[in-house]
Amino acid sequence: METDAVRPKLSTDEFRTSGAELGIDGLRAHYAAHRCAQIPQVVDVTALRAAALSAYRQLSEEPVLDAQEHDSGGGSLGYGFRMLRIDAKSDSPAHTERVTTVFRDHGLLDWAEHAASQLVPVVDEITGRKLHYERVFLLAYREGDYIGPHGAEEDTDLDRFNLQFPLCYNSVGSMRILRQGYLEPLYDRDGDARLLGPRMWHEVPPLLRLPGAPDPLRLVVSLRLMAHG
Repeated sequence: METDAVRPKLSTDEFRTSGAELGIDGLRAHYAAHRCAQIPQVVDVTALRAAALSAYRQLSEEPVLDAQEHDSGGGSLGYGFRMLRIDAKSDSPAHTERVTTVFRDHGLLDWAEHAASQLVPVVDEITGRKLHYERVFLLAYREGDYIGPHGAEEDTDLDRFNLQFPLCYNSVGSMRILRQGYLEPLYDRDGDARLLGPRMWHEVPPLLRLPGAPDPLRLVVSLRLMAHG
């Protein structure tokens, strides 16, 4: 994996926001059909990869296990998931302070605010909603971590959106979305921004180890956006 010695200047990154270059009409149509859109190559994430990995390692004692066991009663298998969440939104003031400090030291707070200022207008155009940036958090998937298929039945907040930047280390990651009756993959690709809207049917397949490779890791830098109109 990349070293954690670099703390890049993330807030100066330039984002590609031209509707013509991004194919805004296609993104809008995809969102209307599937409640999600993968916005292509909006930014170089080389520095973000290093910063996110370094922050994750520094916060190795802080992640909260975000998990739900499957209920296998009644002859069917219920919804389940397992991953780690690193989020300053917490009932513990000490945890909030620790995560906020590390995110700030690694430039993640500034980077996320800058990303939101550049990309929220694009998201508004795709969704037809007016959104604002709330906070940044980090999701971490280790080997075997996943989210089972879910969507409308678990999602009750129709004003909550996520703009995600998935980063894979020693693995190939993806999200699968419901498209024409089947769960089809959207592969993680450095530089893409993935917009997830409310009531979107999807899953995150288990993170797998590559043959002969070190431990796999999938970090998802997530910007929480909220609609206000």
